[in-house]
Amino acid sequence: MKVTPFTLERFFSQTEFDVRYNLATSAIQAWSLRELLSLANDPDLQFSLFATRLGYTEPQGNLELRQEISRLYPAPTDPDPDLVFVTIGAIEANYLLLSSLLEPGDRFIVQTPCYQQLSQVGIDLGAIALPWHYSEDKGFDIQEFEALLEQKPRLVMLNTPHNPTGFAFSPAEMKKIADLCLEREIYLLSDEVYRELGETLSPSMRDYSSQAVSIGSMSKSYGLAGLRVGWMVAPPEIIARCTLKRDYTTLCCPSIGQQLALTALRHRTKIWDRNRQLRLRNITLLEEALMEAPTLRWKKPEAGVVAWVDYTSETLSEQLGWELHNRGVLVAPGIFFGQEGHFRLGFGGNSGELKAGLAILVDYFKKG
Repeated sequence: MKVTPFTLERFFSQTEFDVRYNLATSAIQAWSLRELLSLANDPDLQFSLFATRLGYTEPQGNLELRQEISRLYPAPTDPDPDLVFVTIGAIEANYLLLSSLLEPGDRFIVQTPCYQQLSQVGIDLGAIALPWHYSEDKGFDIQEFEALLEQKPRLVMLNTPHNPTGFAFSPAEMKKIADLCLEREIYLLSDEVYRELGETLSPSMRDYSSQAVSIGSMSKSYGLAGLRVGWMVAPPEIIARCTLKRDYTTLCCPSIGQQLALTALRHRTKIWDRNRQLRLRNITLLEEALMEAPTLRWKKPEAGVVAWVDYTSETLSEQLGWELHNRGVLVAPGIFFGQEGHFRLGFGGNSGELKAGLAILVDYFKKG
């Protein structure tokens, strides 16, 4: 299998760790270990962490962690931890699913613009991507989706709430998509890593189909990317196929990361409250700043902490990214998501740094 360079991640490897104001990140501000443990307010927690054995763990993930994850997906019966498979971030879950379920020549529907992994893994396997296009007035139109189904895809790869646009499907749209896939026996994968980072908990595709796969993570909505813990909630036969694939790579997730993820999920409402308050504060800063730059157009994201910004300039987006980087501000060029004339702006970080970075950004476009 050939591997196409992951252009966004290659760009970040050269820029992300030496820039003053990072407005390209797609996650909420990270918690420190001290902050997380203080939030738990459990005098015995530190001792239990010190007692954690740093060996291999169950391939499917720590049982207590899987039980806690399953509670994020209300079911008619008790949540089932056997339907949860813990992975090294959502990125491993997506990779395992796409590489296990797609074969050369298969067709699959994927939104565009998108995080490159969601389209490129299938393409590199020899599958054929059927792009579902975003528009500012309609978002992702269900009629276009129904037309794409006529090409008989094997799989649908969704991302809702969506990176990079911030679009989120309505419950009625999610049910429609789930029903269409179920009646055609099409695999339905839904990357839902921003599900917890709106005004309320967003619906999951699992709410509408027991055959759908939901992908989640401790990174984007929780601010705990350093734990490298994600998951899929899926039918047993899909988990079994992904397990066979992972036996050749990572085997299992880090034990200490799983223990800290368990701590965070047990106190998730406190984490959600802090993160949602930060999101609301920062989106106000973003609105105020972009009002000063009439050449920039954007639509307020429904959830998550990324905005998809359309700029009026002939400058290619990667060149724009480097020019802003030279001024101390980092954004994610739109070409890395498959669309020129745009950039992704992350607003989940420290409010003071966001405000300072936005001032440089706005000044750049005013002078341009």
